[in-house]
Amino acid sequence: MNVKKIAIVYNPKGGSASTRKVEQLAGHFVTQGVEVQFSPTTAEPGSARSLARQAVDAGVDLVVAFGGDGTAEQVAEGVIGTDVAMAIYPGGTGNLFARSFYSDPTPERFASMVINGTPQKVDMIRADYTDVGGKAHSQLFLVGFGLGKLSDAISGASPVFKRIFGRLVYVLRVAIACLWPSSRRFELETPEGRLSATAAAIFALNVVPPAMTAVSRGCSASDGLMDVVMFEARNFWHLVGVAFCLAFQRPEQSRFYKRFRTKQLTISCHKPRLPNIDGDPGFKTKEVRLTVVPGAVQMVLS
Repeated sequence: MNVKKIAIVYNPKGGSASTRKVEQLAGHFVTQGVEVQFSPTTAEPGSARSLARQAVDAGVDLVVAFGGDGTAEQVAEGVIGTDVAMAIYPGGTGNLFARSFYSDPTPERFASMVINGTPQKVDMIRADYTDVGGKAHSQLFLVGFGLGKLSDAISGASPVFKRIFGRLVYVLRVAIACLWPSSRRFELETPEGRLSATAAAIFALNVVPPAMTAVSRGCSASDGLMDVVMFEARNFWHLVGVAFCLAFQRPEQSRFYKRFRTKQLTISCHKPRLPNIDGDPGFKTKEVRLTVVPGAVQMVLS
């Protein structure tokens, strides 16, 4: 890439995106003759999206999202539909998208990757739904969408606790949720057909990191498809069985695990559920439509 000017949009409340680390990262670009501007996100909803769009309008060549999956998703929304590429420096708790493509880059290696890299098109998935108050929502995401108690355990984690304890917060919350899975009835419709499921959680995934490939094999962010994974366990012992099979990389051997791939999915539930969109909570709804947007954003990856 011919990178002369970049913007770093960072979440100061993320797992490790402190101002000091952002300045350190910016320094490695500056030493290679790249002009850098950086902006912290605010408490205002969608601030990372707005900052990314402002950077695009200001004429930057690339926007770096320094934060977790939520920050990365918003920056992607900010550059979508433009010729400006983006890159992600992991600075959140989960960092699932970044971990899918690079392990744990040093600031120096990351800067070199961005300057010498070639952008490639990456899919996103759009979630369209109407909340219980009648307001319509449309949001793109990079990693995954979830419904169900196990999903709520992830999206409901306290930002303060995530910053202090990191991924351990997710582990503990999911473990507690597994004790009382509270499975619910879901109706699913795809271009290929319809099915029903009583599940503790349903996830629609765009990509997963190597450590989680047992959950959804072959999940790719550039194939025009989403992986739909259902944990149909009705109690703790059913989930134990699924976990055992996952540990041996054979989830399909459990009758409480189901997976399929599709480009479009509508999920309906009898009672309002809280969607998990790239790790952040959405608004309660009884139906959501998920659609893959192929090659939505240009991204520099390892």
